Amino acid sequence: MASASDPPAVPPRARAVLVAAGRSTRLGGTIRKPLIELAGRPLLAHTLDRFAAARTVASIVIVAHGDDLAAVRELAAASPAAAKLVAVVPGGAERTDSVRAGVLAPAPAGDPLPLVAIHDAARPFVTPGAIDRVNEAAACDGAAILAIPLRDTIKRSTDGRTTRETLDRSGLFGAQTPQSFHAEPFARLLERALTDDFRPTDDAALWERYLGAVTLVPGEAANYKVTDAADLERARLDLASPTP
Repeated sequence: MASASDPPAVPPRARAVLVAAGRSTRLGGTIRKPLIELAGRPLLAHTLDRFAAARTVASIVIVAHGDDLAAVRELAAASPAAAKLVAVVPGGAERTDSVRAGVLAPAPAGDPLPLVAIHDAARPFVTPGAIDRVNEAAACDGAAILAIPLRDTIKRSTDGRTTRETLDRSGLFGAQTPQSFHAEPFARLLERALTDDFRPTDDAALWERYLGAVTLVPGEAANYKVTDAADLERARLDLASPTP
């Protein structure tokens, strides 16, 4: 894993692409995750706060579900991140399609940024420091992700009811977001993946498949993804009792 180092005197400049276009089927209900209220504000608003405060984030693109575009634009306009927001665009059928839409959204004033940082909008507790660290690592190495070593014993099951084997967890990491990349080669990888019909659920898998190794940057346990009702309740409790 990459170790923390002194940040560069001039921080790298990244476009953050917040992916908020999922259908939220595991939560049920009629309101998708980005618009569900946590502590009186939509989940997406909490995520935007973190990117507004990150010094390496120069601009933000939100990729939203087609039915939520107006609502997302309204909440983003009221966010501290409004000054960095350049576009809210509709997502695609799968994650890679949504990421492609965000990465290829027109750059403001023809000023393309050297980095693109892809983030699950449903991870509202990422810290600005973690965002900056992964962008700094990507600026040096081409690609970097936040990740944490797996600590639980890992079992394999073929039926979901019984175990078949215990896996060696050494060398295994849980990937988080943001995942940050040099923008131009990553955009080309998205187009290549489209041609190859390669649709991974993880953005770094594109870089690994076509270009090679991706730098690991220490993640944070609090940077979890709100996926189901239990995660949503945990997020509400965490916002009600923030860590000092």
